[in-house]
Amino acid sequence: MSDATALGPGREFDLIRELVRRWGAASHGIGDDAAVLDVPPGARLVASTDATVENVHFRHGWLTPTEVGYRAATAALSDLAAMAAAPLAMLVALAVPPAWRAVLGQIGDGLGEAARSFGAPITGGNLTGASELAITVTVLGSSTRVLRRNAAQSGDSLYITGTLGGPRAALEAWTRGDLPHPEHRARFARPVARIREAGW
Repeated sequence: MSDATALGPGREFDLIRELVRRWGAASHGIGDDAAVLDVPPGARLVASTDATVENVHFRHGWLTPTEVGYRAATAALSDLAAMAAAPLAMLVALAVPPAWRAVLGQIGDGLGEAARSFGAPITGGNLTGASELAITVTVLGSSTRVLRRNAAQSGDSLYITGTLGGPRAALEAWTRGDLPHPEHRARFARPVARIREAGW
């Protein structure tokens, strides 16, 4: 945390300090009003934002707090993979209701795990109260050859890098009131951002 700007007193800053402590090397430069990043020479900046909202994208009890944080981060990082961009950083905006405040650190652990796994340090964000949990993750990446949907042409090869349908099967089981198959649950709770495959 040597590169971070000192945070002032107050409950919100105390929560941020605790998250930064948990993230360790998975965070970088937190404390200023905005993040400052370097983009490799010849590369273009690629940015995307993805929101995970309680009772929209998941329901309480379906996932552990750590899984909620990890899933929110990897959902956003997958947008970088779709564009063949290498991650540079993440910005995390947390809207936390009282019922989730006690496990905020565990949500942070999930975010930090994703940041370390995919080389996307958390460089800033926002923390506020809310009536339902919402995690908005903005991801920043770079690419020398951005892959766009409208560049696809007839005759191009299409590769599938995982098993299709697992998250949907888990969702359908939960909404029926059943427990999903462990493999389907794992696919929903811990998706993989295909960063390495996209670079290939």
